[in-house]
Amino acid sequence: MPGYDKEKPNLSPHQYAIAGAGAGAVTRFLCQPFDVLKIRFQLQVEPISKNILESKYQALQQATRTILAEEGLLGLWKGHNPGQLLSISYGLIQFQAFEYLTRASEKYLNMNAKSPGVHFICGSIAGAASTVGSFPFDVVRTRFIAQGNEKMYLSMYHAFKVMLIKEGPVAYFRGLTPSLLLVAPQAGATFTSHNILVSLFVNFKLIGPDRKPSIVQNLIIGSLAGTIAKTLVYPLDLSRKRLQIQGFQEGRKGFGKNFYCRGMINSIYLTVKNEGFAALYKGLAPSILKAAITTALHFTTYDVVCQFFTVLNSSR
Repeated sequence: MPGYDKEKPNLSPHQYAIAGAGAGAVTRFLCQPFDVLKIRFQLQVEPISKNILESKYQALQQATRTILAEEGLLGLWKGHNPGQLLSISYGLIQFQAFEYLTRASEKYLNMNAKSPGVHFICGSIAGAASTVGSFPFDVVRTRFIAQGNEKMYLSMYHAFKVMLIKEGPVAYFRGLTPSLLLVAPQAGATFTSHNILVSLFVNFKLIGPDRKPSIVQNLIIGSLAGTIAKTLVYPLDLSRKRLQIQGFQEGRKGFGKNFYCRGMINSIYLTVKNEGFAALYKGLAPSILKAAITTALHFTTYDVVCQFFTVLNSSR
């Protein structure tokens, strides 16, 4: 596991890949409602305030109640299928790439694979690679979450087909620039924060010198690492989501004003100009909740699966 610096399980690349994919699948299912709330907030042009009556979503609890009343319980899991494929492919690529890069840096470059600097660089590269590989699923997931009961896309296959016909292959990668600017430092910051937090826990004698946290400690460390990383790069996440719905504005009937922009810089400029600087952090509350829980579950699930494979390998 990335947080381990000592006695790391000696697994095959395929086993690391399965562990990463499994971690992604579990966390996606459990955290999808936070994603729906976050994206609905991010795409809303009107202020998120109880004092603005024309705002469809005004607060976390009110937004949850509104979605449940208008779209039912499954409304909180909109976009789950492409989101699941996104998480599986992202986790599979990210963790396998991270393990390979850290080992390669020590073997071929004679670098300390346990240092925060190596963790940041390897985590950033792994994050960028997994973003590109899984990005079309991210765009489709965002559009499913963005549409209401009046559906433009009937299934994931239908969404990919319609996007290709109407907008061309470029539609699958709308918002990729802010995503790469977002994910590389966020992934690097997550792995680095996780490693530093483990070291702090060791220094305060909260975990043993073997640097192996318990499941509860892993949840705490992972949630803190996710919160720190997400907050640092959040405006780029908002820009990404607003770019992903360009060309899909007609699918958002009933959600208020539509947002039009020409690129990453333009999206940030127009957001600040028309909605104020604080608008760059719309949806931050559910995003932090999601980031904390997702990262905690991701690291913990990954660790549990790695331990399972370690036991399995030793019994052979």
